[in-house]
Amino acid sequence: MSKRKLPAAPEAPEAGRAAGKQRLQLPEEEDVNDVLLHEMLGDGSEAADAEVDRLSGGVDSIEGGIEGLDAEDLLANLEGQQSERASAEIPELPPGDAPSIPELPVGDLPPGIDATALASGGELDLSAVSLSTAQARRLAPMVCENAALSVIKFSQHELPVGELREEDELEWDSEEYTDVEAILIAEFLKHSTKLTRLDLARNQISDEGAIALATALCANSSIEYLNLESNNLSGTAGSAFCKAVEDNSSLQYLNIMYNALPTTAQQAPGLLALHPARALPMLRDSWSKSRSNIGLHL
Repeated sequence: MSKRKLPAAPEAPEAGRAAGKQRLQLPEEEDVNDVLLHEMLGDGSEAADAEVDRLSGGVDSIEGGIEGLDAEDLLANLEGQQSERASAEIPELPPGDAPSIPELPVGDLPPGIDATALASGGELDLSAVSLSTAQARRLAPMVCENAALSVIKFSQHELPVGELREEDELEWDSEEYTDVEAILIAEFLKHSTKLTRLDLARNQISDEGAIALATALCANSSIEYLNLESNNLSGTAGSAFCKAVEDNSSLQYLNIMYNALPTTAQQAPGLLALHPARALPMLRDSWSKSRSNIGLHL
């Protein structure tokens, strides 16, 4: 039983030969391919030899298609094909499907909370109240109008809203804030002219809180830095920020890394009027319209 020999290694280029594009060196015959096929199929049988001949013909046709291309040209061709396939997977949005910020329902005040009491006093105790996001949207404008209010107490933590009026930088990382707190923060952010930096990383904020913050960005003209890294945002929040960064001219840093924003259509079957896989690309497009790519972290 004989074995076909692999072709000898190509000789090194002559000394002094100018460096340039490396050309693909394909075997003159199908010896290498045949040996590999024999190794897979088993050598020595007529059936194996016939299968080798059949498959070798297919390899030859591929080689014929790329023969004469240098390595750099072949790589560019492959990259172009990959880019075309990626673009085909994410269809372009038709006109009229531009991102927008959804309006969410506003609820009633929770039992035991009086509107008059919200308008006065330096402390609001909500530690015994289970506040929904809809109720928070009702309560937020009322507490924001209370100029004396400095702190809102919840069962596990406090929200020092007085700092939202007085400070220019707030580091509220890992405070266990939820959508309720984010909705309240966003209401103060709408009216702030001093706050430039807000760090809400590693909290428990999801889409409803992010939508409130995105809405606030549309009205705010002082905020430069917003960090929402490692929360629970999805593609709905991503689309809301598309609109926010187009309307806001002061924001120079936005971090929404390590959330749950979808990158493929298979991860989320629906996203408002948007194809779900378009949330991040559209946010990049919105950001780059008036800013460099520096400062956006997805």
